[in-house]
Amino acid sequence: MQRLFMKLFLIILTAILIAPCTALAMPEIFPFDRLQNGMTGKAYTVVDSSGKIENFDVQIVGFTNESKGTKRYILAKASGEVVKRTGGILQGMSGSPFYIDGKLVGALAATLKDMDTYTVLITPIEDMLELWNLPDPKAQVNFPRRISVDSEKADENKPAEDASANDDSADKSATLTDKLTVPEVEKLNAFYLSGFDVNGAQFLQQELKPFGLNNLQTSSKNIEHGLDFNATLEPGSALGVAIVYGDFSLGATGTVTAVDDKKILAFGHSFMHSGNVNYFMTDASVIGSISGLTGNGVKVADVKHIIGRVNQDRDSGIAGTLGTFPAVVPVTVNVKNNESNKQESFNVVIAYNENLIPKLGATVAYGALSRMADSLAESTVDFEFCIKTNVVEGGKFVRKNVFYNGSDVGQVAVVELMQALNLICSNTKEESNIFGVDVNIAFDTERRTASIIDITPEKKNVKPGETVNLVVELQPYRKPVEKVIVPYTVPLTVGPGLHSLEIHGGGLVPVNQSASSGTISADSNQSYEDKIKKILNAGRNNQLVVEVVSSGTKRTDKEIRKGIAQAKRLQERLKKEGKTFKKSDSKVDTNYIIDNVMRTTFNVEKV
Repeated sequence: MQRLFMKLFLIILTAILIAPCTALAMPEIFPFDRLQNGMTGKAYTVVDSSGKIENFDVQIVGFTNESKGTKRYILAKASGEVVKRTGGILQGMSGSPFYIDGKLVGALAATLKDMDTYTVLITPIEDMLELWNLPDPKAQVNFPRRISVDSEKADENKPAEDASANDDSADKSATLTDKLTVPEVEKLNAFYLSGFDVNGAQFLQQELKPFGLNNLQTSSKNIEHGLDFNATLEPGSALGVAIVYGDFSLGATGTVTAVDDKKILAFGHSFMHSGNVNYFMTDASVIGSISGLTGNGVKVADVKHIIGRVNQDRDSGIAGTLGTFPAVVPVTVNVKNNESNKQESFNVVIAYNENLIPKLGATVAYGALSRMADSLAESTVDFEFCIKTNVVEGGKFVRKNVFYNGSDVGQVAVVELMQALNLICSNTKEESNIFGVDVNIAFDTERRTASIIDITPEKKNVKPGETVNLVVELQPYRKPVEKVIVPYTVPLTVGPGLHSLEIHGGGLVPVNQSASSGTISADSNQSYEDKIKKILNAGRNNQLVVEVVSSGTKRTDKEIRKGIAQAKRLQERLKKEGKTFKKSDSKVDTNYIIDNVMRTTFNVEKV
């Protein structure tokens, strides 16, 4: 199985010399079963743009009820100058390591809904350590190049930690008990996105809502892109995890809990709860913090360089490795505004995840279109995509279409891209390769639609195998009527009698369908190969397509057999005459998006 990596990876890999770096080692841990109410210690995190890891006091006040299926937590109260300055525990502090007497207890992970912002739940470190021992089959994919950085180990030192201290300011009158069934929990995750405008962000949140991505905060558009092969992290450092990276980025920021050489533990809760994964691990810089008026505030942070791979996304946290990198799908979107004659190219890489690639690929295309358009309402879009994949002969899955919508044409235009990616990723026989996606978009505010107002066959009586021209009259939007000739070849197997034809636009996606209305499902009885062909061979919205609707009366099995025999006789006759049966395409391009359906009839003579 092969994957395509960013050229940037290869350039940097061949251009730099890897320098040895200092490796950190796991400190001694404080076992969960030895913890008691009233114990105090320190938690570490970054809260401002200085990048300095600061500490604040934490006192244990209880433990959650370890009932079946319930995650265990340590309940605690935070205090001290740092959290007073931030107004309590912030989103983005998840993963902040908590120590007692220099021994690692766990990671700040969540707060209790409707409780004060100084009450925090801590995931025990024993639960997080299990992540390093979980299987990682996604690392066993046979990549053409597995980019990794092997640096020499230096002396391993425990992180310096403050000794425990009494916390006289802690609220000892808190109603938390020694064993408490936890009410609704709010994770301390800080999702971020960059590059998307307001419409793009709303579309993204709409499509990824089932994956739990909400409350997105906007990050800086001036992200310091690239790779850092020599990155070092320590407990309390800011950390990012990304699923899209480049001109558009999406992920979450939090805090490093533990480091053992190149292995990292962080967050104390899941990112998307996706199990074994291939996500980007990034470093991050904290800009500042914003206190919440009615709940948790947020630590505002920017992701920067890709520094490794996140391979586990579990309930107790995320885990990954510095210096190794995930498989990716490069996506390039070229957008041209025909009215202003401006054009722009957007480039991203999507971490390889078959569940997310369809939605993320469509979201990036929508985001690029929205960025370049003053308005997506009352717009016509020419949309073309090329998916580089091994599922089609020649390695390129190409589709073109034209779309119009009166409210948000972007949501309509990206549906076929989402459908194609979804189909490629749903191969039940084997994992399909996606080497990259190229999208070309051109748009303007002209309404290029037309309605069929009349169909006239040049002949009313035809024979099997004969081609008849259909004269189709179109009424373009606020333009004079136009006529288009559509040839239709009568099948050799068709029986005598009155037949009905339907002419309509040829797109897979109805003109007014949006991405949120779902993907288009193919016949479940079709083979995977046939489903691919169905999309590739489907008509376009600006084409007139002819289809047989009915043959007047239902044909018996005997009549069907007679039709097949008739076809054989006609083919033999044509062969003797030195002719061959050539079926017309029955698809004709127009300058307009066809927005309705009309029928006509013709009579097939007996032969």
